Amino acid sequence: MDYLDLKFALARKGYTLTRVAEELGLFGPQSIQQVLTRKYISARVERRVSEIIGIPLEKLFPDRYQTSKRRARTNAANMHEKTRDTGRAS
Repeated sequence: MDYLDLKFALARKGYTLTRVAEELGLFGPQSIQQVLTRKYISARVERRVSEIIGIPLEKLFPDRYQTSKRRARTNAANMHEKTRDTGRAS
């Protein structure tokens, strides 16, 4: 989802960027806008937007969050690689 899609999804739930910023105790709506346009990273803002619109973080920000299946597969592959590497060194 791009910035306008996210802003529209928030509006459908009755939220503005200003309201989200106030809830999180941030300076103003620019803080939220910068996160939604990917100019700034804030896990707290991303998490709150995800909660408000009801879409998982993995779908809203796929470049920052992996699905748990993909993460588990990656971790398993890394463990296998480490085991294989240590086995060769012995």
